[in-house]
Amino acid sequence: MVLGKGTGKSASGLQGQRVLVVEDGWQVADGLKLSLEQWGMIVAGPVANVPEAQRLATECCPDLAVVDVNLNGEMAYALMDWLADRGIQVVVISGYEDLPESLKKFAAILHKPFTDATLLTTLKRVMRPRRTR
Repeated sequence: MVLGKGTGKSASGLQGQRVLVVEDGWQVADGLKLSLEQWGMIVAGPVANVPEAQRLATECCPDLAVVDVNLNGEMAYALMDWLADRGIQVVVISGYEDLPESLKKFAAILHKPFTDATLLTTLKRVMRPRRTR
């Protein structure tokens, strides 16, 4: 992740949204947390494994989860499904170029490295209020 400037709270439109960060790389996790908090989001985590992610998701009921595909060698596909089954939007982040087609069912996929601007644009699109029919 590449941190940028000029994307402050007032411009984000994401204030008050609850987000769970699941990432095992401490530099990426810290960068995500910092950016999300600067945009006014309420951040749970970061956590680096599936059991902690499930515990925290149960406790804080996030609107959104940003989840790395590979958590210390454990693929997080089942966690992503578990989160989605609970109505939590999932943004997948990965350093892998080739990912399973099944991940396309989630709200978005971001390939590392990504910029703050890309992350912000993605989150705004994902969290945009949905129209009711």
